Parts: sequence; C-alpha cells; structure tokens
Amino acid sequence: MSAGARLAALAAGLCLAACATPEPPRAPVSRVYADHLIGRLANLRQDHEAAAERYFTALRRDPRNAALLDGAASASLASGDITNARRAARVSTSEAPPPSVQLVRAADHIAGNRWRQAAQALEGVEGRAAQNLTARMMLVWANAAGGRVDDVISDLSPLASIRPYGALFSYQQAMALDFAGRNSEALEAYAEAASGGMFLPPAVERHADLLARTGAQSEAEALLQTDSNRINPALIAAAQRLSRGEPLAANPLTPARGAAAGLYGLAALFLQENDTTSALEALTLSLMLDPGLDASRLLFAQTQSQQDRHAIAQRVLAGIPASSPYAPSARVMEAWLQFDAGEQEQALTRVRAAADGGDLRAKRALADMYRSLGRHSDAETIYTELLVDQPREWRLYFARGVARERLQRWPEAEADFRQALDLSPEQPDVMNYLAYTWVERGENTDEALRMLQRAVELRPSSGAIIDSLAWAYYKIGDYGQALLYQERAVELMPADATLNDHLGDIYWRLGRRIEARFQWQRALTLSPTDAAAIEAKIANGLPDLPPTQSATR
Repeated sequence: MSAGARLAALAAGLCLAACATPEPPRAPVSRVYADHLIGRLANLRQDHEAAAERYFTALRRDPRNAALLDGAASASLASGDITNARRAARVSTSEAPPPSVQLVRAADHIAGNRWRQAAQALEGVEGRAAQNLTARMMLVWANAAGGRVDDVISDLSPLASIRPYGALFSYQQAMALDFAGRNSEALEAYAEAASGGMFLPPAVERHADLLARTGAQSEAEALLQTDSNRINPALIAAAQRLSRGEPLAANPLTPARGAAAGLYGLAALFLQENDTTSALEALTLSLMLDPGLDASRLLFAQTQSQQDRHAIAQRVLAGIPASSPYAPSARVMEAWLQFDAGEQEQALTRVRAAADGGDLRAKRALADMYRSLGRHSDAETIYTELLVDQPREWRLYFARGVARERLQRWPEAEADFRQALDLSPEQPDVMNYLAYTWVERGENTDEALRMLQRAVELRPSSGAIIDSLAWAYYKIGDYGQALLYQERAVELMPADATLNDHLGDIYWRLGRRIEARFQWQRALTLSPTDAAAIEAKIANGLPDLPPTQSATR
C-alpha cells in the first residue's frame, strides 16, 4: 500500500481513533497495573499531567514496559511537557518502540536534520489512527528533505478531495514543492489548497512569500488582505513587512517548519473531531519542530483552558514573547483565564485598559466578557463600534445577534444572524443558534429544520447542534426522529443538563415515563439553569398535548 493510500485510509477512519487503547502491561506487579489503569482513567478525563505522573511511577517498577512508555510519552505530549516526553523516548525496550516514543524521536530527528533516522522512526509507527496519521504527515517532510519530493507529490495528489483533510494535504504538497524550489508548481498547488476551505495561517504566509519572491507582490498583498487573512496577527505582521520592503516570511521554509505547520493544521482538524488528546499531542510535536510557531502555542493554551487546565494554559502562554504577533492575543487569553477563575473585575480592568489603548482584540474580549456577565446592552454597544472598523467580520454580527436576542430585540438579532451567514455561508454555529431560536419561537420551522440538518452534516460530532435538531423534531411532534438524535447528543455530551432534560421530555411524549423521570433526575445533578422546572416535571410529568382538530372542524 502506498503512503498516499495509507493516509487516505487513516483520514477516513479517524473518527474511530479515540476509542483505541493500548494493551495493558504484562508485568505481574499489581501496583504497576493499578498505576497503569489510573493513568488511563486520568487520560480519559483529559488530566494528562496526572496520567503522565502515574505512568512514570509505574515505569520505575517496570522500566522496559512498552505500554507504559507509550502512555508516558503520549500523556507528556498532551500536557505540553517536552522534557518528560523526551525522557520516555530515551528508554529502550525489548519490543519495537511504541508509537508515541517513535513520534517524539522523529520530531527530534527532523529538527536535527537527521532525515533517514526520522523516516525509519515514522515508518515504524503503528498505533491509534490519529498517531498513524501524524506519523504520515511528518514523513512527508522527512522524504522531502531527503530529496524525494516527487514521491511526496504522487502520494499526496490523490488526497486533495478527502474532506476535511484534503486542503491540508494540498498545502503540504504546495510547501514541499516550495521547499524544493519548484516555484511554478508550488504556486499552482498553493492556489488549489487555498480553494479547499481550510484556514492555515502558516501555509498562507508561505504562499504570500513565494508570490512576493517571484515578483507578484500585488498578488501577495491581495492574498494577505482577504477577509479571513487580514484578521490573523501573523498575517497582519507579514503584510506590514511586505509594505516595508522586508522579507515577507519571518523565517525561511525548512522541513521542520513545514512539518510543524502541517501538524498545526492536523491538530485543528482533530479538534473538529473532538479528539482533544490527539490534537494536543500534535501541537506539542509541532512546537518541538518549530519552537517559534506561536500559533501552535496559542491553540494549545486555548484547548487546555477549555479543559479547565488553566495552570498549563498559563505556562504555555508565558512562552509567547512580547515581540510575537500573537502576544496581544496571548495577553487577552490570560485575562480570560483570570475571568474564568472568578477574578472578573480584574480581568475587565485588564482588557479595558488594553482596549482603551486601541487593541481591537481586547475590545472584542471586553464585549464578550460583558455578554458572559449578562451585560448584553454594554456588549451590544461595543460590537456595533467594532463593526465600523470590521464590517465584514461575521463573528461580530453573530455575537451582536446573540446580545440583541437576549435583549429581546429579535428582528435586529435575526438580521445580524442572516448577515453573518451571508458573510460566512453554512457556518454551523450561526445556523444552530438562528434555527434553534426559530424553533423555540415557532417561526420558519421548515427552514429551521433544513438548516439544522445541514449544520449536523457539517459538524457531526457536535452534541449541541445535534440536540437542536432533535428539539426541532420534538417541536413538530416527530418524537421518533427526536429520540434518534437526542440519544446521540447525550452520548456526545453526557454531562450537559439541558440535553438530558430534553431527552426526558422526549421519553415522556413516547410514553416511557420511568426513563423520562430518570433523565430529569440526572439533569438535576448537572447544575441546570432552571432546577425548579425540572423538579415540577419529575413530580407531575408534562402537560397533555391539546387534541388534534379534525379536518372538517
């Protein structure tokens, strides 16, 4: 099987990747096994620091155990601990090195220009589907550096149509051609990748840089000024360098930087698939390859903060220097960490000062914080001010629409949501919010149903969007379809009170009263926003539906 075929198979099967787990260690020591199980449980809870500690504790008793080494290296990568990841990778075993160990070794080989050793390590990776795909993406650059660019192109070319990975494969092909100095072919590949629907700032910067180096400066300027590109900090800085007559790319393209950019894109796709652990591993590997890729550092910190691992997020953000284009974004994220830790006034003071100094990101954060605090009028005012300078930013229309909907200014909110969709068609989050509100208001039911069906197609792993579709079916009385989707939503987000509450309502309408009360009881344990309403349903059930009128009447 060719490398391209292997990549295609890996991409197609990735949604099942997170379910795979390593074989338990064979060591007879019960304490080793206990530590291994605790480590696996901590990984499942996204507590990768605790998992790594347990794996390393077990390794002290059984230092050659391949399963423990794999767990230790994987958990260290997911927690951003490069030192411990390398510590695990230094240990040899009597068996073939485990996948995470091989990935760590390969990253160091590529960064150290040891292409043959990197290729050997990557060819030996046989682990979870996400690990195998990560290895294949890194192997692209080991082969390109070794002069086998034609092999890389023939492997990647057939994969451009595979969604959502096709655009990433196309960008890898373009950067490999760029690295090899095959400029005309690289420009064609960059153009094809740019039409694939993926926003990959490091690759966009390489595309613009090649345009500028080949004399197409106006085209480079136009590329950097497109709606999506002109709001990215690194691309803004690149455009400023170009206008000053300086080299557009901050650093020359190398195999290590190309691989790092590819892993950054791969991590973004893993996050879309709700495979957080694999995304964090890929981001740490990208930083091993290119420590200056602050886009990876910022995405890593953002992902950790969403998992409530604020200490890790703070540590990673501290690695973004003041000279980085991403420094203002990092400082805003630090303010959000304060906000989430309960220090709302301190966070507001921090972003307000930056906003008064002209930082638009801080001003947007200030509006978002006001909205989180229920100060929707204050938020709406700031979003309106921001739209004066950024009239084509769909996210601002979406955010203002949410604020206006909470202020019960529905016609204006609806107009904002529609404007957001005009600027970013088929944006799942906007479609979800607009269609769900229509369903709740009893308006445009058919259009809402079609919109939610499309949103689920675009975001099949989103429990929130699937819940909205289930609720739309519930509202029109199709309880069978509602149940089909609601059970899937709860499977994806089992700890969400609203989703469990909705499932209870559907069970009740289907006559499954015991199951309905069970789901409502479960919702009560998950901090619902309206516990009294759920308690009333547990006591009295749902009211009877009005009788259906006959056709003659």
